[in-house]
Amino acid sequence: MSKTQLVISAILTLLLASPSLAGEKEDRIKLKTISQDIAKLQQSIKGSSKQQDSLNKALRKAELASAGINLKINSLETKLKSLNAELTQLHLEQTTLEASRKSQQAMISKQITAAYHLGSEEPIKLLLNQENPDRISRTLKYYDYFLQARGKKLSHYRETLTSLNKVEASISDHQLALSTNRDALKQEHQQLTERQQARREVLAQLNKQLSGSKQTLNKLSTERSRLESVLKSLQKSIAKLSLPSTEQPFAGQRGRLAWPVSGRLSKHFGASRNASITWDGWLLRAKEGSAVNTIHHGRVIFSNYLRGHGLLMIIDHGDGYMSLYAHNQVLLKETGEWVLTGETIAKVGNSGGREEHALYFEIRHNGKPANPKRWLKKKG
Repeated sequence: MSKTQLVISAILTLLLASPSLAGEKEDRIKLKTISQDIAKLQQSIKGSSKQQDSLNKALRKAELASAGINLKINSLETKLKSLNAELTQLHLEQTTLEASRKSQQAMISKQITAAYHLGSEEPIKLLLNQENPDRISRTLKYYDYFLQARGKKLSHYRETLTSLNKVEASISDHQLALSTNRDALKQEHQQLTERQQARREVLAQLNKQLSGSKQTLNKLSTERSRLESVLKSLQKSIAKLSLPSTEQPFAGQRGRLAWPVSGRLSKHFGASRNASITWDGWLLRAKEGSAVNTIHHGRVIFSNYLRGHGLLMIIDHGDGYMSLYAHNQVLLKETGEWVLTGETIAKVGNSGGREEHALYFEIRHNGKPANPKRWLKKKG
């Protein structure tokens, strides 16, 4: 049972009981315990807030580091793209040069053939065999051109291939290094992402814890205020109920009492509300504004708003019996008033935070919930 239920149960029991020193002492002990719980929660919230600030700073640091790594990764990927484009261009150039090389090979082959035809004749011999001085001059120039052109082409070809081989080797080395660095950075980034996620989870837990603590603190503060109000009321003394002699005692009405409202039973006594809480009464769905009638004569001992129950009325029927009517739209009787059997005391609503309109109804004996099924008439 939650603290809220315990406090409400205590309130109901106190309201029904005659004021006594022992009862007031017990209530003061409960009030002191609640105050101590509040103090502990305040310290817990203070510590959680400090830890939350520390984690926020760590999270910010991790995210900035992650952003820096992402920037490096993007820069490296840009360089890789540039190098790949350059390498592609060099491959195209290599293809062009290879075609040129083949063409040059063919030309050189022709030049070699021509040189072969010249045989082993030296330039001086060629000069002596020529009778026309102009032809001698042209022959010498041709021979010189032939040798120079062949030498230049061969030299240029070798230089080009050497340069290409060096550049391609260099690019391959750089590409491998960049790829290795990128993989390393991605791995580091992944680790940072995992640490970020872990911090987010801790931060979420702290937020939840902090939020839950604040809610509990608010709840306990409200409960303390309620209990203080009850203590003040009890100190003024509630007159012991004196029932009219003409009325029948509540204890003799088992199975004879009329339903408090014309509606449909939605939640029955003992049904599970969640893992650890069950319904202590009935939830009766009814039209908004429908009349809520008292099941037996008695005296109103509570007619007010109670957190979680909305507009609530509690009627004392004597001999430790009482009935409770919650989530009303309006309360038509005030505390201390006498009510007759079947008298309209409220109207159906959805106060207390409910979505649908319904009446929550309980019967209690000496503060303990009783099954309404045993007391109300069976519907025909």
